[in-house]
Amino acid sequence: MTRSGPHAAGWLLVGGLCGALVAGRIEGGLLCLAVSAVGAGAARATWPPRRWRVTLAISVGLGWLLNLYLTPGTPLNGWPAFAGRVATREGLELGALLGVRLLGAMVALQGLRALWPGERAADAVAGALRPLERFGLPVRDTRTLLGLALRFAPTVEAEARRIAAMQSLRAGGAARGWRARVMRWRAAAVPTMVCTLERAERVALALEARHYRLRPARPESPGSAAGWPWVMAGGALFGAALWWR
Repeated sequence: MTRSGPHAAGWLLVGGLCGALVAGRIEGGLLCLAVSAVGAGAARATWPPRRWRVTLAISVGLGWLLNLYLTPGTPLNGWPAFAGRVATREGLELGALLGVRLLGAMVALQGLRALWPGERAADAVAGALRPLERFGLPVRDTRTLLGLALRFAPTVEAEARRIAAMQSLRAGGAARGWRARVMRWRAAAVPTMVCTLERAERVALALEARHYRLRPARPESPGSAAGWPWVMAGGALFGAALWWR
């Protein structure tokens, strides 16, 4: 990515993300995955957190299993039957397509996290939706809400982890069994919600004291000269995945 337009280059990853979600053929999904991987690598995106990788692996495996045995088609020889149903070749292909789509979407999302960190994502979306203000859509208000949510989400997560650790210390150890875990989560949910509401109130009072005004979206919108090529490339990638079904 060139330094002249790293922000606008995120629209290519947006096209890869949307294209991966709507891809109906394995070729289209692989195309979006490849473009997203190149874009994420150029943006020097980091690996997703471990819980993301575990969730992705579980989702891909479960989706593949359900497609394999619930999709009617040509039976696969040598595959065991499950609940009276046999594995099919069509289900195997659909499961592979689902895995490629989910992987492509996660890679594109990681690239966007590197190119549009924090409030930049809200600024980019607000810049794209700015013309809709003529029709009464509250774009600036929505941008402000998204910006505050993105800024304070890590703080809320850290607070929730701290409260959960304190609950474990008070209980004398980690929870054992699903019932104990549910009770521990419920005990930590109320203090976390209270802390979140108190922090939101303090932020609102601070903004009001400083006579906060809704600032416009950043000028790095897709309508700029540097942004149009990336928007067209992302739109072409999404259109190819949508058409090639």
